[in-house]
Amino acid sequence: MIFRAFFILAFIAMMAIRIYYQSKILRSQGKVELKEGRFSLVAGSLAALTAVVFGAEYIFFPGFFSFVYVLHYPDWLRWLGGLALAGGIVLLGAAHHHLGKSFHSLIVSKEKHTLVETGPYRWIRHPIYLAYLVNYVGGGVLAGNWVLTCIPATLYALLVFLRMGQEEQVMVKLFGQRYIEYKERTGRLLPKFK
Repeated sequence: MIFRAFFILAFIAMMAIRIYYQSKILRSQGKVELKEGRFSLVAGSLAALTAVVFGAEYIFFPGFFSFVYVLHYPDWLRWLGGLALAGGIVLLGAAHHHLGKSFHSLIVSKEKHTLVETGPYRWIRHPIYLAYLVNYVGGGVLAGNWVLTCIPATLYALLVFLRMGQEEQVMVKLFGQRYIEYKERTGRLLPKFK
């Protein structure tokens, strides 16, 4: 029961962060040009759909899809998943906070776009992607559900793989040499160690 309560609280926290920052960009003015590819949107949508369906099953009808619980996750591993999930939520909030109005849930080019190099962006270029990858895996492990552990994370990793290069090309066009130097100093998902 405690794992389910933690899972619910984590879901609420992630949704609150995303809705709050998404609403801020919807209110902002200016021209926005979409640069997103279709395949990444499909992968992200399937990841979210799988997480919602199997997450709802875990919350409201535990055991309904009994095949997802055939692997026994020991309690220590589930606590580790909860710890990872908590860390991912903190990273998600920090990344959104530092991005501010530069955030957009799609790859876009927009007026008044700024290059953010503070907070987690000081070390990595894509902390929101990392946060969601950690959250998908951590949430699945916390739930003790192999489908939630593997499927959304794999699909989201595909989205990240497809998106990062596109996003960085847009940033190079917007910020030129400044972004190229930023890329040299930072890692994509993990910090660079010298």
